Amino acid sequence: MTGVASSSAASRTSARGRRRRAAMLTADLVRARRRGGKLHLTPLSGRLRLRALELAERYLQLARMSVGKSREELDELCRAVPAPGNERKVAQGLLKLVLDRCEFETEAEIDPRALRQAVFVAAAARRREAERAEHFDREAVLAATAGTQGLSPARLEGLLYADLRAAQRLLSFNGTSAERLVADYELAGEQAVLLRALRVSVAIEIASPLTLRRLFSKLKFLRLLFRLESRDGPGRYRLEIDGPASLYRASTRYGLQLALALPALRTCDRYELRAEVLWGKERAPLEFCLEGGRAAGRAARRATKKATTIPIKGAKQAESEEQVELCDNAAALLERFERRDSSWRAEPCREVLQLPGVGLCVPDLRFIRGDDGPVVYLEILGFWSREAVWKRVELVERGLRERVLFAVSERLRVSEAALDAELPAALLVFKGVIQAKAVEQKLDTLAARRC
Repeated sequence: MTGVASSSAASRTSARGRRRRAAMLTADLVRARRRGGKLHLTPLSGRLRLRALELAERYLQLARMSVGKSREELDELCRAVPAPGNERKVAQGLLKLVLDRCEFETEAEIDPRALRQAVFVAAAARRREAERAEHFDREAVLAATAGTQGLSPARLEGLLYADLRAAQRLLSFNGTSAERLVADYELAGEQAVLLRALRVSVAIEIASPLTLRRLFSKLKFLRLLFRLESRDGPGRYRLEIDGPASLYRASTRYGLQLALALPALRTCDRYELRAEVLWGKERAPLEFCLEGGRAAGRAARRATKKATTIPIKGAKQAESEEQVELCDNAAALLERFERRDSSWRAEPCREVLQLPGVGLCVPDLRFIRGDDGPVVYLEILGFWSREAVWKRVELVERGLRERVLFAVSERLRVSEAALDAELPAALLVFKGVIQAKAVEQKLDTLAARRC
């Protein structure tokens, strides 16, 4: 039997096996207004909030009951939900988030595209024959092609366009509560605005060293371009983040990464965010402000003023052992070092290095030689700006006493000689991959220096 190759993988559009996409609103679904050069999100309150909860519950219910049905069937059910007037944009936003929780897939044992081609080839041949006959027999073409594929004509016709969006099947639905969905909707609106940011400035208050470390680990994991400095008083910091609109070439991926940082900011005791955004079709520059945190208005707790490190030792044991998120370069280097026969042991860093009144840095890895030998920290600056490198150089020159190795991408055009050989820190310029051998050589050099 000659036939179209069976390839369900080729026809799949499932998200199964891949990381679930972040749920985001598009700009046209954001409820916002402009006033005096500022962009304000329109809050959900009163009757509209109650209505949003009702809509959320209804859409969630429809998605749950539609598992196994086609996308078109789910779309029709959702379109039938009444949402007049000022409810429409809220309804569209909630529905978008519900659909983001759906996993659709084309279920076809034969690639529909190849199947269509086989039918079209057979139809073309039959049409040439039909010029000498009275009429073209469509059913005969389908039956003949179905026979070559081991299918019934009805099954073949059902598979012909099974890869179209409307025909996709809802495989599963990641459900949630109506209250959670509405909260996600409000967060998604804020994130949608940050997708269009030129720059973001955040004043943060964090009493817990563990929370501080988690925040900066998240920012580095997201590969954001940020600058960090201490403010007046313990536990108070200023965070400057470059927005996607500030890049030489606007990056949708970078914008999504910035938006994903917002939940991490919410873990601070308090934060006040100000962003310059380009909004609307005319990309008008506007100021956008947010504030919140786990304990808004609460004064930061007492923090160490003199130490150059902020250890995590005071945290609960379960928390201190929580896995630290690492950027790709750091994770790859850690894996290479674990395979290497070395006197140095590498581990994710759980500390923040600080020089009061000057600045901070957030190392990615921590290296220890032997059981109680010297410790060297490593921070990777592979995707940051040259300015970030010079900030680290200044931090060391002004008195940071910890041994630190700064791994700098050659794209930043910085020389390893930028740091004096007598200082307790060094630069390692790398191209592409950070080599474990080169790191170990630098570690040995730094271990011999006095702090």
